[in-house]
Amino acid sequence: MTVGRMSVVRNGDRYFTIAVDEFEDSSIKGVLFHDRDSEGILFDSLLEMFFNMDRIFDQLGSPKQTVQRRQFSGIEDLSPEIKKSNEKERAGKLATFYVFVQYRYYASWQGNFKWIEGDEKIPFESELDLILSMYGLLSGNEKKEQVNNIITTCHVAIDSYHSGKFTGNYQNIPSEILEQQMKPVDLAKSLGTFMEYELKNDDIPKYGLNYGQLISSDACTFCRRGGKIASFSIKVLFHEHSTWQGIIYWREGRQQQLFRSYKEMLYLIASVAEASAGTPGFRGLLPAGAELALSGS
Repeated sequence: MTVGRMSVVRNGDRYFTIAVDEFEDSSIKGVLFHDRDSEGILFDSLLEMFFNMDRIFDQLGSPKQTVQRRQFSGIEDLSPEIKKSNEKERAGKLATFYVFVQYRYYASWQGNFKWIEGDEKIPFESELDLILSMYGLLSGNEKKEQVNNIITTCHVAIDSYHSGKFTGNYQNIPSEILEQQMKPVDLAKSLGTFMEYELKNDDIPKYGLNYGQLISSDACTFCRRGGKIASFSIKVLFHEHSTWQGIIYWREGRQQQLFRSYKEMLYLIASVAEASAGTPGFRGLLPAGAELALSGS
């Protein structure tokens, strides 16, 4: 459903200061500052950072979302704890970014950000673009140009989840690529870099999958075991506006949903993981007949 594209607001309301205090390849922590709030907001992951920025934009009504966020049936919207900091705006211990979100088109973000310590201003067309650029600067690695051969199918198994971090694994069955996360890692960053992996010649599909199916009958038994609290299968259909569009299937809930951006897909995963983490066996609101199918009747 289209919401609208026009918004009238102070330009300064679109700016956030991101003070990065801790950074590893699998983790980022810091404080988020906004002109309308005298206190900072602590974040322990990119997903928490995105959620709090979207929350403030929604409260201000700008920049307006042009579409309503999609959700699985029976699953409430994300509601992570808002962790306030009594600090005034300051620079990060490791890095400082000024992020300007001009638009929220395509269920995503468009704008630019400035890396203060490096005196560099970089545009972004999506939150995935922002993630890859920001991590490239923090790690000292140049951001890769958009690749044509991204992984288009992925199985996500979540064993534990808290504050945008998870343990579990990512799997791409056709190419026999498996990435296990034994300690909590940032979901938003790790999934993006896993699927933006450029396929090499020796990683060509080893199974004759029917890509019209979301989950192939040829998939390995490891994939079918799923995660302890939630499992998802993702099929990327398009790679436009520097983000992804496709289908995500929540296996325990037997529901699928179309997503229009990487961020929307992340919110779908995180909302289920958040609900499931405190409720073992949680399946949300199942489609008609699914309870019988799951019980084996």
